[in-house]
Amino acid sequence: MSYHILKRAFNDLTVSELYQILDLRSRVFIIEQTCIYPELDFLDQMSMHYMLFDGDTLASYIRLIPPGYKFKEHAISRVVTDPLFREHGYATKLIKEAMEDIKGYPIRISGQAYLKTYYEYLGFKVVHGPYQEDNIPHYEMLYHGRKNFE
Repeated sequence: MSYHILKRAFNDLTVSELYQILDLRSRVFIIEQTCIYPELDFLDQMSMHYMLFDGDTLASYIRLIPPGYKFKEHAISRVVTDPLFREHGYATKLIKEAMEDIKGYPIRISGQAYLKTYYEYLGFKVVHGPYQEDNIPHYEMLYHGRKNFE
């Protein structure tokens, strides 16, 4: 398991990186989850993009949205891992990296309901839900910025 993490602002993404991000997100969120929704939401431009590559392959991705765009707090969204790389903890590594980068600041997410326990492990608490978002059950969850990881 040889991986590396890249973090880039939108304008610093290479064309290849952006293509890989959009490919992974559409393969998982639209095709695998059979959910037709507006994948391009104009929040990428102000986000920090966290990419985890296993070798040359984009294995996992998240974006960190600054406060005031999606929620009043920072937001983590588009948490996705390629099916071939699941069970490696890659998304967790990216989420923890983002949490460390904005240490002490709260983060709000709209997480799919089946991942509620996973997000609770990371320190998020349910503040709303369940509710339907794009015909998938979700919970709005808040991380207060104070979890210590082993």
